[in-house]
Amino acid sequence: MKANYSRLLRKTALFTVLSVFSAVGFSQSVEERLERLEQMAESRGQLQADVMFQINAIQEELQNLRGQVEEHEYKLKQLQDRQRDLYKDIERRLSQLQNMGQVSSSSSSDSSESSDSSSNLSSIKSDDVHGAYQEIFSKVRAKKYAEAVTEYKAFLTQYPNSQYEASVHYWLGQIYFIQQNLDAALNEYKIVTSKHGNSSRAPDAMVKQGKVLVLQNKLDEAKAIFNKVIENYSGAPQQLAKNELQKLKNSNR
Repeated sequence: MKANYSRLLRKTALFTVLSVFSAVGFSQSVEERLERLEQMAESRGQLQADVMFQINAIQEELQNLRGQVEEHEYKLKQLQDRQRDLYKDIERRLSQLQNMGQVSSSSSSDSSESSDSSSNLSSIKSDDVHGAYQEIFSKVRAKKYAEAVTEYKAFLTQYPNSQYEASVHYWLGQIYFIQQNLDAALNEYKIVTSKHGNSSRAPDAMVKQGKVLVLQNKLDEAKAIFNKVIENYSGAPQQLAKNELQKLKNSNR
């Protein structure tokens, strides 16, 4: 009887010990699982953050590339406009020469010689305008800015109201901007936008006007100029103005 009772006690004690160890093992297993789940959630959150950062970076790069493409398209349009204007000027000159030839053929020989002489002088003068402008612009490309400024001013005096007047003021503004003569640059850009608002130089001159105002810390005026560009123009000038406004916003200025 005592032996059976002793055996029962040993079994009960063994069962109790096994139950305790089993409970401890189960508790540790749950904690480990929770820890693994937390690690997985943290890793997934970090991965999502990295993906979002990469997406934002790609979007920003695409926006910059889009702005560059539009800027190149704008420059190409400027070249096409200049080429079209040049063709029109050539056609106009040819038409004038043809009319002069018809008049001279119906007049006396003395009158014909006088007409031909007048025609030649007119042609030479027009060629001088184009040649003079190209010669000065070659100095701008060669970075001979002091010479270019002097000759541009002489050009404006010698050839007032020429088809290159807006371009001359624009390039004077560019030279002054490079030389950090901001007041002079701003004045030249304003001449382009106020007196030659329909020229192909006007949109870019207005953007540059805003950039000068930013450097002069006239931020409200600069923002007004950039918004005016956005309202009145499309393509590259509009995108450039938006980029400048975004820069001001990012710098909290």
